Amino acid sequence: MKKFFTLIIAVVAISVNAQSDKGDFTIAPQAGLNLSNYTSSENLNNKIRVAFNAGVVTEYYFSDRWSLRSGLIYDSKGTKLEEGSFNLEEKLNYLVLPVHANWHFGSNRNWYLNFGPSFGFLLSAKADENGQESDIKDLVNSFDLGLGLGIGYKFNMDDRTQFFIEYQGYNGFINIAEESDINLLNATSAFNIGVIFRP
Repeated sequence: MKKFFTLIIAVVAISVNAQSDKGDFTIAPQAGLNLSNYTSSENLNNKIRVAFNAGVVTEYYFSDRWSLRSGLIYDSKGTKLEEGSFNLEEKLNYLVLPVHANWHFGSNRNWYLNFGPSFGFLLSAKADENGQESDIKDLVNSFDLGLGLGIGYKFNMDDRTQFFIEYQGYNGFINIAEESDINLLNATSAFNIGVIFRP
């Protein structure tokens, strides 16, 4: 029983010490699974494209509850269209810079909710039509801007390291179709994992 109480006290101590305070800075490599599609005023029969993302997220803490979250993320977006024997997959790859406010909540501040603008810079755009791939970068807007919103949970590993899982959503504001009357906006749901390091 004594060992059990000692273990509980140690876990609580780690949880308390893992909280970040004003002036703290963290860096977190992450990777995740993207479910992407387009939203439009038109009736689209597109399907979700499954892709991935990877990058590094940094945070600067203004208090134990609020931080500024940013970083660089390689983000795969796009869509799929399947009608009979016709198969089209549009593969859009961006370098994304999020600038989000992050609110940490819960008794040990292990939960967080982030929101803010995300700026996307097009790296490549390909269309795979029935196995034949072509470059469509000239048809896609080179810049994307939208609102990011996410929620996550941090698991304390030690006083300077945490493992996290999160959901991040994104809805674009800018028409990605450069020369089209149809308004196409990027939309993404991402499920990410990563490790937070506090120097």
